[in-house]
Amino acid sequence: MTMCADLALYDARGRLTAIAEIKNRLGTSPEWAARTRRNILAHGGQWKSDFFLLITPDRLYVWKDAGNDPIESPPNHIADLRPTFAPYFDNVGLNPRNVSGEAFELLVAAWLSDLTRLSRASKDRASHQDWLDESGFSTAVRDGRIEYEALV
Repeated sequence: MTMCADLALYDARGRLTAIAEIKNRLGTSPEWAARTRRNILAHGGQWKSDFFLLITPDRLYVWKDAGNDPIESPPNHIADLRPTFAPYFDNVGLNPRNVSGEAFELLVAAWLSDLTRLSRASKDRASHQDWLDESGFSTAVRDGRIEYEALV
């Protein structure tokens, strides 16, 4: 069974490099994230990508080179997304506590699209986004593209 990814990110050469699953849920934990990823993979999410991202309005969970076996494995990186997403929510006048699922998906897509266009030396990137370089994610998606609800 093939499953549709919320967002697929491709590198500059067109190779699938990341899958992003978006959950409009606050107050999550690494255990919840590991279970959610396992469930997604167990129900058909068998993508071959370097990164798997699980994104909520306040947290980002990143697995790098974790494969696609449906096992509960902890994320390699966890980031607090509240400071990252604050300007995006402010720009559209939304609150993370009551944003619709569809609006949150568009907000995440805008953020990821911005990441594909940022250079390593960008002053737009704040210190709370160090995980981008630490994980290799920023290099992997630089000058890439995003596909919505991708069958990959």
